[in-house]
Amino acid sequence: MNATSDPTVSDCTTCCECCKEIPLDAALTAEGSEYVLHFCGLECYQRFQARAQARAVSDTAPADNSPGSAD
Repeated sequence: MNATSDPTVSDCTTCCECCKEIPLDAALTAEGSEYVLHFCGLECYQRFQARAQARAVSDTAPADNSPGSAD
């Protein structure tokens, strides 16, 4: 018997935030044009969003080009 056809074995994935194993049918999904991320719950999804927002803010912060700054 093929292991993938066993009805007792569910397809699982891992939460992209905490790496906890979760069944695909229970995963919260954030979809993008090139990727799909799975989260075990709302708390992990919110942590992911907060980290992504902080990264976006730091990437768009103006560079310090004042005199005396190291270039």
